[in-house]
Parts: sequence; structure tokens; C-alpha cells
Amino acid sequence: MVTRDYFVQQTIRLAELGEGNGYVSSVDLLKLIKDEEVKNYVVNKYDLAEPVEIELPKIDLLTAIVARYVNRFETQRFKVTEDNVTTSFSDNEEKDMEFTLKNGTLDEFDVDELNAIALYDSIRLFYDNRKLSQYITFLKKEVRDKTLLEAVNQSWEDRFAQGKAIPNKKIFRLLYDKLEEQHYVKAINSDKFREYGVGETFAVAFLELAKLAKQNVNTFFVSSFAISESKIEIILRSSLEKHIPALGVVYPSITIRNDDQGNSSFGLYSSLEFKLTNIDRDGNVHLFPNKKEENITTDKAYTHTVTTETFVDSYVQIEDFFADVENFEDNFYFMKSAADPDQLRAKIAEKILGPRSPFKGIGKLTDLFTRETSSHVDNLAALLKLCGRAEMIDMNFDLKFQLRYIISNVLLYGKNGID
Repeated sequence: MVTRDYFVQQTIRLAELGEGNGYVSSVDLLKLIKDEEVKNYVVNKYDLAEPVEIELPKIDLLTAIVARYVNRFETQRFKVTEDNVTTSFSDNEEKDMEFTLKNGTLDEFDVDELNAIALYDSIRLFYDNRKLSQYITFLKKEVRDKTLLEAVNQSWEDRFAQGKAIPNKKIFRLLYDKLEEQHYVKAINSDKFREYGVGETFAVAFLELAKLAKQNVNTFFVSSFAISESKIEIILRSSLEKHIPALGVVYPSITIRNDDQGNSSFGLYSSLEFKLTNIDRDGNVHLFPNKKEENITTDKAYTHTVTTETFVDSYVQIEDFFADVENFEDNFYFMKSAADPDQLRAKIAEKILGPRSPFKGIGKLTDLFTRETSSHVDNLAALLKLCGRAEMIDMNFDLKFQLRYIISNVLLYGKNGID
């Protein structure tokens, strides 16, 4: 896998992994935790002073995948004042932008100069307080005129030198690719930001699941797994189920997410997994309730500035967080007599095929929901089959995230918004 692949969230096809051994040593899970304070708290909380076997389906296979992401990069912090930061256009095929950081400290060591490729939203985060992020994005994507970018940098150097602006202290969160010996800027955050990454989330979540499995509280299955170096999504399906005649089975599920780019969050989210009857190759439909119901919590999210105890203890909520299917049954809009399956298809298509749609380049998806190719969708089974096929299409994971919410809002509430 080339370096850039680690930065794009990939869905792991669980059926292709095989069964594996079904267990790992606690030592292997603890190695995924890079934050020493978190590791010590986890050891005490789950009584792991001595190695123990952690038994869960496919856990050895998934641990190996997470380890590959966690071990590829070293996380670092570069502290610098913004008058010692400039940007430039890279000459590489990816048309990146680079930061040049001068006269700062790299993990408390003084460094004269360091060059790092900008990742994710780091350029916007840097220029936001100057109200220039939109202009810089335009320069990067459309013009790439280095003289214009140099003029922006020089104008702010002059303002700092003349005392017209006071340079703020910045903390650049860096990734160091140990294989290619290259630095990347992951984000720009404050000192309060804690490095709760994909390794920490995976290790703590699976330790909690193993504890629950021993208590025979419920049986959980990993039904979806997606990962990049900074994002992870694990969907856990309950063994509980509700049959909907002629359509399929609905399972309560819980989605565990962590995004440690920029000012993002981690947390737990209620979800529902719809398994289509007698259809294997079209996949499952993942539905995400977002309507607030009495006595039902559909999500619990946290920032990356919370304490170690809050981060680790948040996963204890897994046991209580599974949504009761009965509570959401009234929200199955697609089953109401007023719901016309083809109109629901059209609502999904409206978002996917619109002139400003981010899905325009995904032909397999746009073809799926057009009237010309899908014909008239005259029954619920056909509509759900389309949604199941959409779930199976390979695409950028952020786009899949948007697609799931569009489909969820149409099927659950008859609306095609995403908020």
C-alpha cells in the first residue's frame, strides 16, 4: 500500500478476510495505544498487568489491519509562531501545498527549519483566522500561481514586521512517514488536543466488547469496518432482530467513530442494519436515526480535549447504547401507506443527481437511481435493493457517509436532507 492510501478511509470487506484465529493477546491490543496515559488507565481498568487472550470473531485479522496504519507513522508536534510559517505549491503529481516551519520546537527539540506536505484541512485551518482560506483554496485548485501565493505570504510578513499584527502561537500536528522519511501536516490544534487515534479507539472498544461477551450480555457482530490513519468506523450489529415480512430483518446496531483530523470528534451513534431477504450480493442497508425521541439517545460525541478517563469510559456505554428497534419502528417512513417507493427513489436521486452533487463523478451510483436505468420502482423490495447496491459501491468514505444519511433520512423520515 502506497503512502497516500493510508490517508483515504477504506472499507474492509469482512467476508474476504476469512475467519482467522478469533483471538489476540492483550499485548497486541495495548501496542496499538500510543498515548501512555491512556495505556496505563486501560491496563488498570481491564486488569491487563499480565497478558490475557482476548477472544472475539476476526479480532486477530482486524488488529493486524489497524496495526499497519498505526505503525506506519509517528505523530509529532511542532510549536511555532505564525510569522515563521510560509506555504508554497508542490511540484509533485498530487499538486500538494507545503508548509515551511522555521525556528520552532519539534517535540521540545529546537529545529531551524522543517518542510511538511499539507494534508486534509490543514491549509484552511492555517488561513482561516486571516479570512483567506477560500482565496488560498482557489489559488491551489485553479491558478497555482506561485507569485500570488508569495505575495500573500510577504504581505503578512510585512504586517508582523511592522507590528500591525501580532503573530499567534501555532501547534502543527505532524505525521512522520518512517518509511519514506517525509513529514505531513495533519492539522493545527491547541495544546489541549489529545492524540486519541484509531489505535486507541479500536483497542478500547474491543476490550469492552470482550468484557461484555464474557458476561453473555448480548452477542455482537462487526458488520462494517472502515479505516484510514486518522479515521475509523466500526458498525456492530446486535444478535437481536425484528423480521419485516417479505422485506428482510432489522437489527439494532451501534456505530463507533473516531475522526482526529482538525477539530473533529469521536463517539457512539445509534444505527439500524437492514438485511434484505434472500439477497446476499446487494449487501445491507445501514440506517442512522437522527430524530430526537423521548428517552432515546441517538448519539454521544466528544471532543479530543476530554480527559483520559472520559475517553476510555465512554466505551462503557456500548452495552446501553443499542437502539431498540421497536422504538424506531414508527419512523420507518418507507413502510407507511403514504410512502410511494418510486417517489422515495426520486428523493434520493434528487440529492445524488443535482447540479451541485458531490456524487457526480460516481457513475455506478448515479446510474443506479436514475429513472432511465432503474425504471419505475413499484415496491419496497426493489427500493431497498437499490439502496443495498449503493452501499456496495466503492467510493470515498466521506461521500459514503453522506450517502448513508441521505438514504436514512428518506427511508426513515421521508426527507432528503443530510442534517
